[in-house]
Amino acid sequence: MNEFSKTEQDYLKAIYHLQEKTADLVNITDIATELKVSAPSATEMIKRLAKKNLVDHKKYYGVFLKPEGYQEARFILKSHRVWETFLVEMAGYQLHEVHAEAENLEHASSRKLIERLHALMKFPTSDPHGSEIPAECFWHGKLVRLDLSEAMVAERYEIVSLSAGVERFLQKLALRKPKFITLLEVLADRSVIVKTDADVRFVVPHFQKKDWQLKCYKNMIDKAV
Repeated sequence: MNEFSKTEQDYLKAIYHLQEKTADLVNITDIATELKVSAPSATEMIKRLAKKNLVDHKKYYGVFLKPEGYQEARFILKSHRVWETFLVEMAGYQLHEVHAEAENLEHASSRKLIERLHALMKFPTSDPHGSEIPAECFWHGKLVRLDLSEAMVAERYEIVSLSAGVERFLQKLALRKPKFITLLEVLADRSVIVKTDADVRFVVPHFQKKDWQLKCYKNMIDKAV
């Protein structure tokens, strides 16, 4: 879930765009014009952002983004442009359709989702309009490889490979090789109950667990916290 509201993010993005056009402080009147709001409304929101240490407001002079506000603005920009790229390249949208969709999606997306989408598309550097996609990584995940004997209950894993024995085992159960599994329970004999994304549940014998090669992403920042 995003830490900031849609309105706060829209203000940060607007200030960012205005800062890009001038070497001076951004005028509140210009912010209000950019966002189609009244100057008093813009002033109130700027005060709110200043209290959160996102902007510095020099009364009678203007506003500029502080480091945290700048990074949040860059993330929203990346979120918007990644979504535009995804919608055109992966979902078959026409170019004229993507801006409004991306405006909604950018605020509802976690850092993990945006970075995974960016990676899925092989890290494009520009969106369909030719605008730069920020290169910063806003979610620092680590790819972890393991086998089923090392898996944790309630965690979802992508299957990398299965031994021939496991594939025969699945065939006997009339099961297709799943792409993902979730570990549900470890039994007394060290066998495990797993389920597929289609909610098909079955028991994997303990002696087969090392034959399931898996991977998942872990957020190293969250773990440190």
